[in-house]
Amino acid sequence: MDNLDWIAVAICLALALPKPGLGEPIFGWVEQRFARFAKNKTAAIGAIGAAAILLRLALLPWMPVPQPKVHDEFSYLLAADTFAHGRLANPPHPMWAFFDTFHVIHHPTYSSMYPPAQGMVLAVGQLLGNPWIGVLLSVAAMCMAIVWMLQGWVPAEWALLGGVLVVSQAGIFSYWMNSYWGGAVAATAAAMVLGAMARIWEYERPRDAILCGTGVGILAISRPFEGFIFCIPLGVALLWWVLRQDSSIRRARLQRVLLPLAAIVACAIGFVAYYNWKVTGSPLVFPHFIEGRLITTALFIWQHDKPPIAYANPQFDDFYHNFLPGLYKASWPEAVGQLEWKATAFWQFFLGPALSIPLLALPWLLKERRNWLLLIQVALSALGLWIVVYFNPHYAAPLMATVVVLAMQGMRKLRRLRFLGRAVGAGLTRLIVLFNLSIGPVYFVHMLASKSNAKFDRFHEYELLILGITVFALIGFRIGPMLMAQFRSHHSWLLASCEFLLLAGILIQICISQGNSNPDDYPFVDDLNEPFRRPVEQKLAALPGEHLVLVRYSIGHNSGEEYVYNKADIDRAKTVWAREIPGLDIHPLLNYFRNRDVWIFEPDVDNSVVRRYE
Repeated sequence: MDNLDWIAVAICLALALPKPGLGEPIFGWVEQRFARFAKNKTAAIGAIGAAAILLRLALLPWMPVPQPKVHDEFSYLLAADTFAHGRLANPPHPMWAFFDTFHVIHHPTYSSMYPPAQGMVLAVGQLLGNPWIGVLLSVAAMCMAIVWMLQGWVPAEWALLGGVLVVSQAGIFSYWMNSYWGGAVAATAAAMVLGAMARIWEYERPRDAILCGTGVGILAISRPFEGFIFCIPLGVALLWWVLRQDSSIRRARLQRVLLPLAAIVACAIGFVAYYNWKVTGSPLVFPHFIEGRLITTALFIWQHDKPPIAYANPQFDDFYHNFLPGLYKASWPEAVGQLEWKATAFWQFFLGPALSIPLLALPWLLKERRNWLLLIQVALSALGLWIVVYFNPHYAAPLMATVVVLAMQGMRKLRRLRFLGRAVGAGLTRLIVLFNLSIGPVYFVHMLASKSNAKFDRFHEYELLILGITVFALIGFRIGPMLMAQFRSHHSWLLASCEFLLLAGILIQICISQGNSNPDDYPFVDDLNEPFRRPVEQKLAALPGEHLVLVRYSIGHNSGEEYVYNKADIDRAKTVWAREIPGLDIHPLLNYFRNRDVWIFEPDVDNSVVRRYE
């Protein structure tokens, strides 16, 4: 955040101090009906899932189905296509050298290097018509699972509010919804684990143990490393909860809780071993181990780079010898720098300035023993994320559940806050909710307006003036009623509406600035102008026959933009993508696909056209 953002946030916080009834009639009316609806827990869960789906579908005219652009997305889509055809892996292709690409293994099988959970979700979507449908359903499932989880930790109205905040924070505009990288699957599994744990401690039911084990199993096939660390403190706490009792209670808890949970986890471990065996030929060798043989850079912060490897194509050479080594060099200053930027990226995605406010209630949260478990979980997971060199917010997806529980408990405590005898907590919590509900839509509208009208950007030249006018007007509305108490008593709804509109002016300013500061959290911005492979794919799909596209990169090509990715069944695909490799004879490939039309694609010249191969 820049200085203007901090000033605006400070003003918003200060507005709650003189009189916490900011817009009271409006907010009070909404909160009463919201709490009444939340009491129907099943309806609340279903409503959150439906809201995530319907809101995103309503935006399709302006935010169409996202297109894959990143290496990882194509690898997940390969897994989806493989699973959708009823296979766990594909046989290696005889021309594999021309199809070799990032995050895909070609021996002993042709497969994705990633754990299978995200690919399974995308496969469901592919069977329903489009892989992105799987993304949509997985995000809805995450939002529903988080509401269900919160119902075991906080009162029903706070659980529903947590679901609303998750929909606005990660369910509509974030890259978890608008790409194929994932994140929602692991977050759903973590919510299942935490929600089941709260119910196990209270009811000791086998069904909750089964749900907990299922969540652990999904973590094992989605984010195995992060999921394992996430589960360590929960497993220790569960064992202590069972073993510290006398023999009769201990035996009952073993039978009702530990045995069902252990049985589900054992099945998950068995599936992981079977999947590894089908993909790599060994139950103990994970697919990414094979990919790891190509990487010479450090995986953990204490490791040093390995000796260089000779790669078959220049794109691999640039990516593994230039790009990845530039991310990290083993040293203590570099490790500290890793911690700083990972903490910043985590904060920007999972919390932001508004959801950081409930952390002020941390001293009160520490008074409850089970919150210690959540804080230990955050600390241990943070350590695990730090020691691994690479990071994206979806790596920390399991912590979404923990962060939401802590945030909602902090907001509950904050709601009761009094300062100088004034109940300021209600105003603070309302500001938090308003900001989180506003930032995505406001930035979305701002970006659309900017794209369609260049003059709209001149708004930023006057944003400080607009903010100042808004603040003075709002202060006037706050002081004026104190001088005209009789007018206030007869026109409270009118003044509340004016207060609400003026407050919205400040929030809009903060939301736009936050979106501009963190554009990576809003991938629809890139999709508005970046064609990538889509124009060529659409052109060739409309032509008769089958096609072979030879991708010819320039010498200075950015290896982060990779175009050579294929379906699971390469030979039966309408369009096959292959790379030209300097020094490697292309004629065996042309002879193998002699019945196809051959095209040349030069993305560094024009990534929207292809020409016939001569």
